[in-house]
Amino acid sequence: MLLREEPGGTVLAIAQPDHAALSGRLAEAWDDDLPHDLVAATARHDDVWANRDTAPRLNPRTGRPQTFLELDASDRVQVWSQAPAVAAPLGPEAELWVLRHAERLHASYDDSGVKAMVAVIGTRTGELIEQLRVNSAAFDDAALARGTSVLALLDTLSLCACFGVLEPVDAGVLRLTPADGTVPGADVIAVAPWPFDRTRVEISAQARRLPGTLASQAELDATWAAAEPVALRVVLTPG
Repeated sequence: MLLREEPGGTVLAIAQPDHAALSGRLAEAWDDDLPHDLVAATARHDDVWANRDTAPRLNPRTGRPQTFLELDASDRVQVWSQAPAVAAPLGPEAELWVLRHAERLHASYDDSGVKAMVAVIGTRTGELIEQLRVNSAAFDDAALARGTSVLALLDTLSLCACFGVLEPVDAGVLRLTPADGTVPGADVIAVAPWPFDRTRVEISAQARRLPGTLASQAELDATWAAAEPVALRVVLTPG
């Protein structure tokens, strides 16, 4: 779960799979005809969060749903240890990109449980890399590095779009600048250098509007169930 602050104290709650779906739509518009499996993996790289974000847990310290940034190490292991099983139905190449994403996220964690999880995922990624090298002459070290970095960049760009860009910010190699007021009802973000195959990209993510704070898990459950989905609209333009 990620939360976007709104004027007046409310927040927009965006489930991780919905943020990932948005990054998949960015992949579809990328100016370099990405492989189908990489596009699919980008759109589905956070499927491990599906169950958790369907019924969010209250963070009692904030009075808000717990976000992906607030998980402790044991919770991260619980979520991400599912990655090989969850990603396997996507096919070996898409599974590889999802698992590379999981490894990248947790590479710097100094926790024995996280390290053990990363080791298991690393074993599986090694198997997939060897399988893909045998089956495709085009799959080499350069393809591996490119797919890993492209998914990471699209993930970062999607996160920035979901959180909102209020001032110039770097998203990997891209510079994002707010361009407010040019499209009613949407965030407009100028992107430089322009990485897409069209002159304008319009995307949206499903969100739920919640009060600024909630007193209990029961109140969060009831509020979540009653909240109508709203669309967070974002327009990207060359900047």
